[in-house]
Amino acid sequence: MQKTFAVAMTAALLLPTVATSAAAQQEKITIEGVNFLDRNNNKKPDAGETPRSGLRMSAVDTATHKVVWEFTTGADGRYKAVLDKGPKYAVGIANFGDYTGNRAEWILSESRADADFGFAGYFLEGFTFVDANGDGDKQDDEKTHEGLIKVTGKSISGVEVNVETRSDADGSYRFDLPLGQYQVNAPDLRRNGLALAKPKSDNDIDWVTGTLAFPTGSDGKRNYRADMRYFEPKGDGALEDTTISPAKDTYVVGEQIEVKFKLLNKGDVPGKLSVIMFGLGSMDAKLISLSDNVTGTMQEFETVNKLLPGESITVVMKLELASTELKEISPFARPFIGGFKDFDHKNQGQPFYRKIKVVEKGTTSEPSTTTTTSSSSATTAPTSTTTTTVVAKAGNKSGLASTGASPLGLLALGSVLLAAGLGAFFVARRRRS
Repeated sequence: MQKTFAVAMTAALLLPTVATSAAAQQEKITIEGVNFLDRNNNKKPDAGETPRSGLRMSAVDTATHKVVWEFTTGADGRYKAVLDKGPKYAVGIANFGDYTGNRAEWILSESRADADFGFAGYFLEGFTFVDANGDGDKQDDEKTHEGLIKVTGKSISGVEVNVETRSDADGSYRFDLPLGQYQVNAPDLRRNGLALAKPKSDNDIDWVTGTLAFPTGSDGKRNYRADMRYFEPKGDGALEDTTISPAKDTYVVGEQIEVKFKLLNKGDVPGKLSVIMFGLGSMDAKLISLSDNVTGTMQEFETVNKLLPGESITVVMKLELASTELKEISPFARPFIGGFKDFDHKNQGQPFYRKIKVVEKGTTSEPSTTTTTSSSSATTAPTSTTTTTVVAKAGNKSGLASTGASPLGLLALGSVLLAAGLGAFFVARRRRS
């Protein structure tokens, strides 16, 4: 009986201890969740949404403001805080950085397994492929490529962002970006014989620049799309209608002329056109001015902007002629446009080459000037001939030098003077006698 009582008393003493220990183990709460990039803004982590690692987290007792737990997220973005039951806690993230969150913190006093934090920045996605049938959509048999899609810019805190990726097997790609200002650049696939296709929808990237800047303003968007469709182009740059003004048969060294011609994009891909001025050297002419739709030198220049298919511009260049060696004005459009070879090599400008004749100052061969000179010579010639004839008649057959006075006249004058002398002699003699 005493033994039974002792066992009962021992059990009675141990029960409160066991109960207290069990209660102590139950007086804990567990708060856990994941930090992720919430692309669809549904505040729940979905498959494919990127976890956020390296985030400093803490739990603060809201009554005492004491930090009771700290943690840094790993590659999976998850966290787990085991806290004493009783107080109310504020569980949050120290700094969201260049992102916004779906909440600043969780205020909890009970366990919770889905205390997640969704982050939002900018999300860029799209498709890139060779659009063989040109319908704007990717079919299973349309191939992709290995080109790198790049995004450059700065986050709102000033951090440089320079990232790149390749598309998946289905042609899709995606970027997760902090808030900031960015530009996406389509791959340059000219070496593969591919060019960006003409846009068919707002989702298509600009085929002239191959870029898209975003955000474009206060549109409130976080998700952007840029599709990059390619095709096999046929380039064709052409040159036509070369003229020289003023239009003359002959020009003079030092004279200024204006050369004008048209450049055309007759292909199906945007691009710059470049021109070579054959036969025009620095010793032949001096460049006075070149129209502002092209840039370069007198001998070689290209269009400032890309020309769209079907578009044309007129180029005007003003020259001062410097040499009689200049024989032809020959602008030639290089057979490339947008980096693609021309499929028509017969329209680079050869039929529009213009011959030109340049002479030195004071020399001319113009018909009007030649006629005037001949007329003047005809007027002078008769005067010279008449004078010669008169002098010849004043001479004699013996070939004596002609002075324009007759020898007979001189003999007559001598006789007169002799007679006068003899007369004076006889008069004087008579007076003396």
